[in-house]
Amino acid sequence: MNYFLRTFLVIAIFLYISIISSEAAEIKYKASDIPADLLKDAKAVVRKSETVIEISDIDKMVMKVTYAITILNENGIRNSVLTQFYDKFTTVRKIRSDLYDQYGVPIKNGLNVEVKDYSANVGYSLYEDNRVKVLDPKYRTLPFTVEYTYEIAFNGLLYYPAWSVYDDYNVSVENSSLNIVTSKGFKFRYLEKNIINRGVMKSAGDKIIYAWNYENMPAVKNEPFGKPFMEYTPVVYSAPSDFEIGGYKGNLDSWTNFGKWLNLLGEGRNVLDKETNEKIKNLVSGISDENEKIKVLYDYLQNKVRYVLVKVGMGGWQSIDAETVNRVAYGDCKALSNYMKSLLDIIGITSYYTLVRAGESAPMINADFPSNQFNHVILCIPQLNDTLWLECTSQDIPYGYLGAFTDDRKALITTKEGGVLVSTRKYGMKDNRQLRKSVVDLSADGSAIAAVKTEYSGVLYDKIYPVLHMDAVDSRKFIQEHILIPSFNLVSFSNEEEKSIIPVIRENLNLKLSNYGTVMGSRILLKPNLMTRVEKLPYRTKDRKSEISIRRPYDEIDTVIIRLPSRYKLDKMPPKVTLTSKFGEYSAELISDNKTIGFIRRLKLFNGDYPVTDYPEFVDFFEKISMSDEIKVALIRDM
Repeated sequence: MNYFLRTFLVIAIFLYISIISSEAAEIKYKASDIPADLLKDAKAVVRKSETVIEISDIDKMVMKVTYAITILNENGIRNSVLTQFYDKFTTVRKIRSDLYDQYGVPIKNGLNVEVKDYSANVGYSLYEDNRVKVLDPKYRTLPFTVEYTYEIAFNGLLYYPAWSVYDDYNVSVENSSLNIVTSKGFKFRYLEKNIINRGVMKSAGDKIIYAWNYENMPAVKNEPFGKPFMEYTPVVYSAPSDFEIGGYKGNLDSWTNFGKWLNLLGEGRNVLDKETNEKIKNLVSGISDENEKIKVLYDYLQNKVRYVLVKVGMGGWQSIDAETVNRVAYGDCKALSNYMKSLLDIIGITSYYTLVRAGESAPMINADFPSNQFNHVILCIPQLNDTLWLECTSQDIPYGYLGAFTDDRKALITTKEGGVLVSTRKYGMKDNRQLRKSVVDLSADGSAIAAVKTEYSGVLYDKIYPVLHMDAVDSRKFIQEHILIPSFNLVSFSNEEEKSIIPVIRENLNLKLSNYGTVMGSRILLKPNLMTRVEKLPYRTKDRKSEISIRRPYDEIDTVIIRLPSRYKLDKMPPKVTLTSKFGEYSAELISDNKTIGFIRRLKLFNGDYPVTDYPEFVDFFEKISMSDEIKVALIRDM
């Protein structure tokens, strides 16, 4: 057989094998098969999400997952990355990744995929067991599909994972299911939220299966003034009744029982040595006022210790003992709250170790479903006139101030009798204020210099708080990014902090405005509202899903004094604007004499939840505010 014939046969055989292999390969998840309704507003589509949870005992569970997602555009790339956290009590295993192109043809697959393994808290953890496995398909030819299968084995249980139909905004769902499998007679609890397709229960031999399924769910958008994602999309929460983790058994049928278990974890961990006892007593010696005593010890805490995340063994739930914190001068939220509690115990002041779900926009806990829904610990000190709350992880936060991180939500205090749900402090409109006064010297060429003084208090203090702990370069950049003026030069700035239970930051700015006014012959056009505007208008939509949620009230009061250049005066006085609605109140008016213009603006926003049907009225309210904020006036020069 000559060389050319042999070569031809080899190529032919190779092509034949390739064709047979291609035909034999399973075609899955073709992008063209996605229903049109699921493409609207979607950056990705979940093609299949199957979760099977098998609970074998109060401390044993296995979760098996098959998850396939089609990435439609660049915004969805991050949704193709698998991220799974684990610790001493959980093991992630049997990870498999299969990748398909837009036609559903396999690109690469197999069990031997590259899985990165990292510490879960790099940067602020001294030592911990919490780690994360990350698998990035690193494929960017759009659209494509990645399918993951894996298992998570739990050896110790305090919670069961929540199941949400949606993973993210702008991700639609073709099919998603949950099956919870238990032995007959095993007691566990579940809570359905926003569920239309309610779960069904069926028997399978000696097992009971609880099943939920959803199909063809269009993408949900992140809506202005919307509630947290999991408060209005379908979610199933489940939780143990009896449980065991790390050798500690407990029961979660009530908040009282959960608190008893937490007390069990804390037994013997609030003891401090004799020398420290004497030192703490001497610190408050001669002070009669209880509140002042607490403040002295809080200052001591802030000066002595620093926050470091510690999650080793039971570290996710159990505090480091107070004596260790006293010696090493660091700890996490559990350890530092327990340490502060131990200091107060020395001088006979009662305080309560308190669990809370932290985060400015964190969903509210399900108060009628006792379970571990918390991610942070603070300290509660009941007092005659008002309850005092202490955030023990910050070396800078003012005494008694929680801020938006843990304000106005249910928290679980742990007493000797067990757990009790209470509400943390709510900051009202009189607390959350922005008071601003600007004095502007306008020149005949339209340029100006402005001195702006602003007071931020309550949760609005949080808005400017970061600048206090930045260097000169970063603080200048931070301030510049928050000035809503088209063209300016920040000449100088300074900030003063008033630390109190309702803290205040006073900001002083000096600005040069190159074109504050527009010169048109003998006239100058300008906007008297210098700095305060609605930063982002709520957009109009016909298919809003979430209720309107205004989580915190606030009050903005602005006064702008504009000193006019020689021979100029206001041409025409615009009418006062007054807007009143269920969402808030707004007013804006000008006053003038021969030398100055005064602009006075006030916006009160009321907190509350409002039905979707109110959204058009809500948008109208803000659009009218925006129109008033942008109003221009004309100055005319005397001839």
